[in-house]
Amino acid sequence: MLSYFFLLISLTLLSLKMNLFFLIYFFFFMNLVFLTSAEAKDFFSYISFNMGLDYYSFCMILLTFWLLILMMYGMLNLKLLYFSYLSMLVFLMFFFLFLCFVTLSFFSFYIYFECSILPVFFLIYGWGYQPERVFSSLYFFFYTLFSSLPLLILIFSLNNLLGYFYFYIDFSSENLFLFFFFIFSFLVKLPMFFFHLWLPKAHVEGPTIGSMILSGVMLKLGGYGLIRVLYMFTSLVNCYSFFFMTLSLIGALYVGLFCLLQSDSKVLVAYSSVSHMSLVICGLMSLSWYGFTGSLYLMLSHGLISSGLFYFVGCLFDRLGTRSMFLMKGLINLSPSLVMFFFLLVVSNMSCPPSLNLISELLICFSLMGWDYLSLIYIFFTLFFSACAMICWFSFVSHGYTFGLVLNLDSGFVREYYLFFMHLTPLYLFFLNLDFFI
Repeated sequence: MLSYFFLLISLTLLSLKMNLFFLIYFFFFMNLVFLTSAEAKDFFSYISFNMGLDYYSFCMILLTFWLLILMMYGMLNLKLLYFSYLSMLVFLMFFFLFLCFVTLSFFSFYIYFECSILPVFFLIYGWGYQPERVFSSLYFFFYTLFSSLPLLILIFSLNNLLGYFYFYIDFSSENLFLFFFFIFSFLVKLPMFFFHLWLPKAHVEGPTIGSMILSGVMLKLGGYGLIRVLYMFTSLVNCYSFFFMTLSLIGALYVGLFCLLQSDSKVLVAYSSVSHMSLVICGLMSLSWYGFTGSLYLMLSHGLISSGLFYFVGCLFDRLGTRSMFLMKGLINLSPSLVMFFFLLVVSNMSCPPSLNLISELLICFSLMGWDYLSLIYIFFTLFFSACAMICWFSFVSHGYTFGLVLNLDSGFVREYYLFFMHLTPLYLFFLNLDFFI
């Protein structure tokens, strides 16, 4: 693990001067090496200096590697000021995310968890589109900071009590105060309904690559943190999981209805993320194999799909200067190939086969059936309204009368089609080889 650690440090420092194409190909090669050499299953392996890999961290690092490559491809068409500093911020964010997923200590996990917030804050603040980005970045920063400070205090107190505090230690507690503040920070990060308002603001005001990494990997830190801490509170989760699961199911239903009323494409994708992450909370709180596996599948598939949808919205915004679906009608007449990839991303987000979303939501439904059969009513209507919102979005954008604003649209670049293809390929290949995760 130390070899990856020092390599990422050197690349982060050299990213100011190195060619972006070289970094893309290098990370692509590094991803293949990591995929073939470091395979972790149900136990920690490759342990050195409080760092190691297990089943969940291995999958999250693969997703982070892949999305970093796609983000660098997405940066090729950007003509922004201080581009070298932007690339260094992206590498710095990836560096902290990598450390967050490989660390074995709760204190180190908290430090890297909070350090990964800073590059996103500067991305929104420095490269956002509108003056409201100042308020949005502060909103995002203080939301996360307020929810995570009690977690730091609890980590310090338990570290002093036990002398050490690592993942999978022999420690369990029935203290309700400890349980709530341990998981509160991760629930806000996911985000849970009622604590989700920072997410659409951060997405709308941030640049396209910021939305890609925020939806692709940053939201998954909350689910990963819940996986690491829930085993310490199994009795309390069995007693009080109904509160979090009920709130998540009702919130997912409301958010699905709210998506039907949206006209801003970026806000629609952001609220769709809230709906999917509510299902992740339900799966993890069930404490079953179906729930944990389905939540992992959903985090991986949602990371690829939402990143692709945000990139599609960014491509249209760069050409048309708007995100309103009412002003970009008739795209299928001008760019049918672009609409074809948009259709594949939309139907994958609707959990149509052969998307990995289908398997993940089926597994989460199985876990909820073991918890309460009536929860399937909420699941059915949540998925139905989310699918209706995606169909309305696709029909508004693709069909209809073509305005003069859209007539200037080109048919797309090869780089963009390649990036859409790289978003969709792992999604369908994992569906054909689910033993890779099990």
